[in-house]
Amino acid sequence: MKAIIFDLDQTLVDSQRIEYLRRSRQWSKVYRSIPEIKVYGGIDNILSILRDIKIKLSIASAGPSSYIQRLVRHFGWSFDAIVCYPDTVQHKPNPEPLIKAANRLNIDVVDCWAVGDDPIDIIAARRADMYSVGALWGSLNKDALRKANPDMMFETTESFYEKICEISKL
Repeated sequence: MKAIIFDLDQTLVDSQRIEYLRRSRQWSKVYRSIPEIKVYGGIDNILSILRDIKIKLSIASAGPSSYIQRLVRHFGWSFDAIVCYPDTVQHKPNPEPLIKAANRLNIDVVDCWAVGDDPIDIIAARRADMYSVGALWGSLNKDALRKANPDMMFETTESFYEKICEISKL
């Protein structure tokens, strides 16, 4: 693993309470509601350790750039690449967003993990020839995510963190 490409909503952040605003494209209300969005416990530690062990980080999301950039700034995160709605013609489950993220990172797709909460994230990862990781901690449809059969699946951010530590020998 040289890079991890994260989905954003329900993987890094719990944005469920504003989903209705996103779906109805009420972006000004979405932006005002960003302080209500919660980062999942442990995510900051995961991003920090990945930085420490020199793993490149990316987000691939169907959300618009302005939304993603505002969330990233709000949480004080730093990513090496971000791929969002206007960056690709096709969207997940098509692999184009993940492949574009790997290209922006200058990393071969086989050296990337794709982490997501939804079966479309797993399907896109497989189609991109990436290692798929299911994030059950934020999934709104855990059964469907399990049925998608990701290469690895984690119930909690803590178990994901432990696996990263194990792999990196920390």
